[in-house]
Amino acid sequence: MVSTALKRDLGDEISSLVTAMPSLRGILGNDCVCDQNDENSDVAVDAQKRLRYLFCQFVEIILGCQEEPLILFLDDCQWIDAASVALLNQILMMPNKSACNKQRRFFFFGCCRDDELNEEHPLTLMLSSLETFGTKTTNIMLTSMSKETVNEMVSTTLSLLSRLTRPLADILYHKTKGSPFFIKQLMIDLYKRRLLYPSLTHRRWVWESDNIRDMEIPDSVASFIMNSFHCLPPDVLSALSVLSCFGAS
Repeated sequence: MVSTALKRDLGDEISSLVTAMPSLRGILGNDCVCDQNDENSDVAVDAQKRLRYLFCQFVEIILGCQEEPLILFLDDCQWIDAASVALLNQILMMPNKSACNKQRRFFFFGCCRDDELNEEHPLTLMLSSLETFGTKTTNIMLTSMSKETVNEMVSTTLSLLSRLTRPLADILYHKTKGSPFFIKQLMIDLYKRRLLYPSLTHRRWVWESDNIRDMEIPDSVASFIMNSFHCLPPDVLSALSVLSCFGAS
């Protein structure tokens, strides 16, 4: 249904979207040809505006093919570029109702580090603009997890009752201050050290509470990950050193 609607409504323009999103072939089929030339781009006044229009049409078609809401999640939005912000802004500014008078249900979830955003950041400016035009936005500040939440996380991860995982969860909370990412990395490290392992005898996960409690680990997850690099093979460390030269942009 989605494939038919995309081909019908976008026609030859679909090739431009396939070029931007190669995974669309999984929906459209391998017979869809990518746009390999610039003939259409020469006609367009602004190639980026043309692509933004096609993305909006793509969202419109997907929303028209299903009753469920369409959800877009982007992580690390503190690194979002101006072109992506312009595209996102245009999608979010689309009318609330489609051409067939159906209520649109499109939700955007963005995750970012608030300490890397300022008033001049493209994402901050976009959110302010959306609120000016009446688009509802909600800002959710994520803080460290409580002891009970940490225990729920450990219980779910190990598929054990919460009363069984509470001693381990208390240790992890004390060492990580409730940071979800830190807890995840620490549990991976415990598994590698055989301090957390599946037991055939008990038929469940078990752990060495005393040894875990006596472990000396850094106060921050960044330092913890940096220390773990020393356990990597020399050739891997060499490759990471070369890749780090490319920077974050």
